[in-house]
Amino acid sequence: MKKMPLMIGVALAALTLASCEKELEQVDSSPQSAAASLQAKPDLLTTGDWHQTGLTVSSATEGSALIATSDLFAQAKPSMLVKVASYKADGTYSLMRGARAGSAFAEPVTGKWRLNAAADSLIVTQGDQTRHLAVTELTASTLSLTYTDGGASGKPSTYTSVFSH
Repeated sequence: MKKMPLMIGVALAALTLASCEKELEQVDSSPQSAAASLQAKPDLLTTGDWHQTGLTVSSATEGSALIATSDLFAQAKPSMLVKVASYKADGTYSLMRGARAGSAFAEPVTGKWRLNAAADSLIVTQGDQTRHLAVTELTASTLSLTYTDGGASGKPSTYTSVFSH
């Protein structure tokens, strides 16, 4: 009988230590998975050609605080849309837009790209112009980029381009 409380104490201690070890494994794996997801973002961006499938603009309406969103994809000129966007692992990109009116083919646009440390902003440079695009979605099949322009009237407009493979 004197050994029974001792056995129960040993069993409880063993269970407690086992549960602590499991918690430590869960804590240790979290930073690795977060780092892996950040490393995967550039890989997702460089896995093949992206084709533009959507273009919207959102802006405040005149005399109101309401935000109006318009789908520009169907109305945009082919020269305004990206037929193929290709991001290379070496930090370069090329965009092929539709042909301009009166032209048989389009010229590619090339430049350099990089993701910021949080992988939520794509910084693209073409010549001496640098633009920061918010990465609102980046998966194996979808890329969504947002750019906000100050606008001539002082009211900002937000453009969202959606791409897919």
